[in-house]
Amino acid sequence: MTTVYDIMNRALQRIGTRTDVTEAEYLAQSTNEAKQLSLIFDNCRDDLSRMAPWDCVFFATNLNYITSVTGTPENTSASTNLWQRGLPMPPWAYEYQYPEDCLRACYVIPALQTGYAGGVPITTAVTGGAPSLWQGQAVKFKVTTDTFYPVTAAAVVDGGSGYAVGDLIVMPLGASDEQPIGAPVVLRVATVSGSAILTVTVVNQVAGQSSPYHGGSYFWPLTGTQDSTGGYVYRNSTAITPTTYATFTLTFGDLSPQRVILTNQEFATLAYCKRVENPNVMDTLFQSAWISVLGAGVCMGLTGDKTLANKLITDANDDIMEARKADGNEGLTVNDVTPDWIRGRGINFTDGMYSGPYQGYDWGSLWPMY
Repeated sequence: MTTVYDIMNRALQRIGTRTDVTEAEYLAQSTNEAKQLSLIFDNCRDDLSRMAPWDCVFFATNLNYITSVTGTPENTSASTNLWQRGLPMPPWAYEYQYPEDCLRACYVIPALQTGYAGGVPITTAVTGGAPSLWQGQAVKFKVTTDTFYPVTAAAVVDGGSGYAVGDLIVMPLGASDEQPIGAPVVLRVATVSGSAILTVTVVNQVAGQSSPYHGGSYFWPLTGTQDSTGGYVYRNSTAITPTTYATFTLTFGDLSPQRVILTNQEFATLAYCKRVENPNVMDTLFQSAWISVLGAGVCMGLTGDKTLANKLITDANDDIMEARKADGNEGLTVNDVTPDWIRGRGINFTDGMYSGPYQGYDWGSLWPMY
């Protein structure tokens, strides 16, 4: 079993130090090595995770809906002549929350499930008939920011019944014929009395935002008591129905930015590089690259030796290239590309996105030298 402290000490070994860091020293920040490691440890891991769609960090999730243009099944409110707050930035149709653990968004998968539109497959690739497989190229998307009123705390007004500690409560979204309120806050049950909720905590939406918590993505703050009836309750990732729904009073913070994903895909699913913190999930080549870049950063902090630091970065880039080779060979890869003179005749085989490399993904960047 490899711990994060093993990674730290192997990084110190790379620069020739004869000292190590214990868990107690790191948590107490009692040594210079511990202080220097704490400054760059997480950033080195996350920056490295962004450099390729590594097998050990690649993930997919269904995105949380925030809003969509009027005329879509999710937003049947009255249309406006000009764009206004509460609608996706033109020319996009749908706006979703950026996943809190996302380090790099790679592509939106063309969805095949039927939405509210009544039997029409939701995909950009189907021209007729019902699809049987995931088809089509990845859907275009754009990462940007929008401003919302975040939920910073929630007080229990009526604890309801049928709840347990750890349950996740997704507050109701609102009616489709009313102006969109944004993505609702998710609350986690902290304490109960019997099966009634005593206290809850806010599930954070912005990575690293711990005080105050940054929950939900509301275009306008809500006032009064908020009933969770009509929302969802999840226990160990399984939807449940409480005996009676709880009610809350939500505390809102000031208007502030959040990252969002804009796309024209209904029910969007994002494939992305996920923040993975457990080194045992990582390939050993990925670990080696992480140790080298971490060693280079610590080397500058502890010794100021730029030559040694750049030597470690060279080693890290070699490790990165080897890790990319291993990732690319771990699976069936078919690099079939339809020539332009074939596409000009109206024929385009669109399965390359899933059988070949991630089109448009930058595999070429390496760790920069000092």
